[in-house]
Amino acid sequence: MKIKLLDAYIVRKFLGTFFFALGLIILIAIVFDISEKIDDFIEKEAPLREIVFDYYLNFIPYFGNLFSPLFVFISVIFFTSRMSANTEIVAI
Repeated sequence: MKIKLLDAYIVRKFLGTFFFALGLIILIAIVFDISEKIDDFIEKEAPLREIVFDYYLNFIPYFGNLFSPLFVFISVIFFTSRMSANTEIVAI
């Protein structure tokens, strides 16, 4: 099966929007989580290496998986509306 140029363009637009939006929401979730748990980290004298590599490397895939269905929907709406605003859908 050969991927056509138009299909590759649409998939690239979708995936770019999806990963950008998902990355932003995960970054925001990490900032809020750090602000909530910084006292616990300091109180229990948790090493930075364990916080980053044990806690947040498991935190990122969990929340990425949790938010991905929502952001598939948001990405489709956003990139199709952006393509429509640039009259790319009319040209297709």
